[in-house]
Amino acid sequence: MATITLNWDEIGSALDAYYVPELALILMGILAILIVRQYLKNKESQAYNLLVFLGVILGAVMLFLTVSYREGWATYTLIIVAIASFAMIIRPFREVHFSALFGLMTAAIVYIYLGSVTGDFEILATGYPRIILAFISGAFVFMLLNFLEQLVQFFGKLLNAWPILLILGLICIAEAVAVLLGYGSIINLLSDLYAEANMTNSWVNL
Repeated sequence: MATITLNWDEIGSALDAYYVPELALILMGILAILIVRQYLKNKESQAYNLLVFLGVILGAVMLFLTVSYREGWATYTLIIVAIASFAMIIRPFREVHFSALFGLMTAAIVYIYLGSVTGDFEILATGYPRIILAFISGAFVFMLLNFLEQLVQFFGKLLNAWPILLILGLICIAEAVAVLLGYGSIINLLSDLYAEANMTNSWVNL
């Protein structure tokens, strides 16, 4: 039976040859702008929900491409991709309380597990000890994850405020264009333009 092996270097080279990561970054910028437009128009519409769903998928794809293939991208580009991808992925989950969900799941698992305990700890397998220990375990997991959840949701809501998401979309497009033009990053491009402007002013002042 033949086996199929994936050569990630070759796949990465093929993607680079057709500028797939850069084009995907432009697409993510356009999608962010469309999400903002549809949100302001009608955030309850199916079109808005579809755009948000596509944003989650594209954000995950961009993170995968960044981790897998983008060793040649500038640090600024990687940071922009990471922030934009996070904003797109977290958008539909900003109000979901994962800490409570995992806390309840932990309590249920501990409660089920304690039912099989025997020997010296058999007292924990029934009655109030079993309920109390399961509750404590769930509460501990909830408190542990709650801070992280609040932090993630805060940045998720901040980045998904429509003016900021609009700016992120424009930055993604500008960043991808800068990479395609060979400047490495929009930051590098602006730095070069600033340096040229200073040089021009220096010659004028001579």
